Amino acid sequence: MRFFSVIVFLILFRSVLSQEYLPANVIQLPSHIKAVVVSKSHQKLLVVKIKDGKPVIVDQMIAVTGLKFGDKIKKGDMRTPSGVYFPVSFKSGKTLPSYYGEGAFPLNYPNALDRYVLRRDGDGIWLHGSPKKELLFFSSKGCVILKDRDLKRLSDYIFLKKTPVVIQERFINIPYKEYINLRKKIKRFIDRWKKAVLKIYSGNVSEIYELYSPDFYSRYGTRYDLINHYKKLFYSYGENRPFVKLINKMVLYDVRKDEKSFFVVYFQIGFLSGDEIKTLKKVLYISANDMKVITEENI
Repeated sequence: MRFFSVIVFLILFRSVLSQEYLPANVIQLPSHIKAVVVSKSHQKLLVVKIKDGKPVIVDQMIAVTGLKFGDKIKKGDMRTPSGVYFPVSFKSGKTLPSYYGEGAFPLNYPNALDRYVLRRDGDGIWLHGSPKKELLFFSSKGCVILKDRDLKRLSDYIFLKKTPVVIQERFINIPYKEYINLRKKIKRFIDRWKKAVLKIYSGNVSEIYELYSPDFYSRYGTRYDLINHYKKLFYSYGENRPFVKLINKMVLYDVRKDEKSFFVVYFQIGFLSGDEIKTLKKVLYISANDMKVITEENI
């Protein structure tokens, strides 16, 4: 009996070891975009691309984060925020104090999730260099700090307002099957969202309304206010045929300590508005628990 138990244990152990685990924070990217993923507990930064439908690590480097542990709450708390952000500009080190080394990429903190849902304040969260040869872990005021040579290397991967920077307490790795299920789950939602937007042209807003949380809030107000805004945006004249096209889709998975998790979906949307063709760069923040949009923004 003991021999049989040992055999069963070895088979199960081998099965666990043979499973392929993938970096779960990056679900979908266009072929020309790579994601930056920072782990505060590991003090490390990964550069990730999607190859053959799977996330692959293409580069990594040391990344120093806030002096105090945990998620950022307010200005001056010396913590680095968790979330998904985008670099909005580049500031050359020649225009900054020497502390910033070769330069800095300001991030769009606070984003809509921070501002309208998590109620976090503060600003000035940058990804920047340092002239120091060695960096002291957990020593920033909230920014993400790299050695100058690493910032130069990272700059080759960054496209302003397009490259996602995912900051987490720790890297999330999950089995391949679980990763595929996450990807299918969010794909179904995006397809539903696109179809629901198309129905706005014919006056049907019930389906888009159902995709948004009762607690939704954004710069436009509640979900009711947002739908009214959408009705003014997605309409057509006469014989003009309505259309909605989503390109350069990106999906990031934001996992928090309190067991809350969010899908962050970025895309460029082209659509008919009256008799004009318009485009926007939109980010949806979706609760992974109930698959409802809780806020959104254009960047």
